[in-house]
Amino acid sequence: MNELLFPGLYIADTADSRVILPSLFRSGYYCLILTDLLIAACTKYGRLHCDYCDGTLIGYRPDTLCMEIPAPCLWTVAFHPDLFKGRILEKTIEEYTFFSYALKEALHISLKEKQILSSCVDDIRRELHHGTDSYKCTILTRHITRLLDYTTRFYERQFIVRELNNELLIRQYEKLVKQYIGEGRLAQESLTSAYCAEQLHLSEAYFNDLLELQLGHTHNCHIQLQRIEIAKEKLRSSEESLSQIVYELGFPSVQYFGFLFKKITGISPNEYKLLN
Repeated sequence: MNELLFPGLYIADTADSRVILPSLFRSGYYCLILTDLLIAACTKYGRLHCDYCDGTLIGYRPDTLCMEIPAPCLWTVAFHPDLFKGRILEKTIEEYTFFSYALKEALHISLKEKQILSSCVDDIRRELHHGTDSYKCTILTRHITRLLDYTTRFYERQFIVRELNNELLIRQYEKLVKQYIGEGRLAQESLTSAYCAEQLHLSEAYFNDLLELQLGHTHNCHIQLQRIEIAKEKLRSSEESLSQIVYELGFPSVQYFGFLFKKITGISPNEYKLLN
């Protein structure tokens, strides 16, 4: 049954959504799709041996260039940003970064998680069939937010159960960072999160969330910390001048480097050199 009973919100529980979804994407809709196609979960959607296998949730943002709609679809929820215009969700929708994950970074859920997400969808469906009044849009937005919050919670759970795989990715990332800095490439070009994500075969959104959960800080923060550690090593053992070190590590100026160094270490570069 396909339902487009309220402007900006579409919900379906059949494969017929494969027909209408492409037009919704072109119209700027966000989308969540639940499937239980186990073989595809392994081959297309990146399910690992440690993941659950009772369902796979796929998210798409409006500007998705290449969209694949799985069959069968257990249910589909698509909503337009205009639905929650002027409400809190309008400001927080970009925080739901899983909409920007690659297809192979889908969420693999347990039976209990599947029931919880499906219950959220049932709440949306019930409200769709409720009579139109001044509360309808507010309640629909709350139900959608609840669905998105549970999806975020279950993605965090998936990051946790993938601990060993994540540690391997982090080691590869740290090796990449040290190699890039060690080769002096920062003097010519900054090391972006997009570049690192590409090297690790991850979407930039998934990569950034992985760093936040595993390291507790962002890519830019990690680069700054690594540069300061290498600068400390050079100050201790190298005959290079401060300006040479600053250039090799890609800092914009000696003044900025001095400010950042003191902020992180508590002392200036010259004081550090004298103490060591």
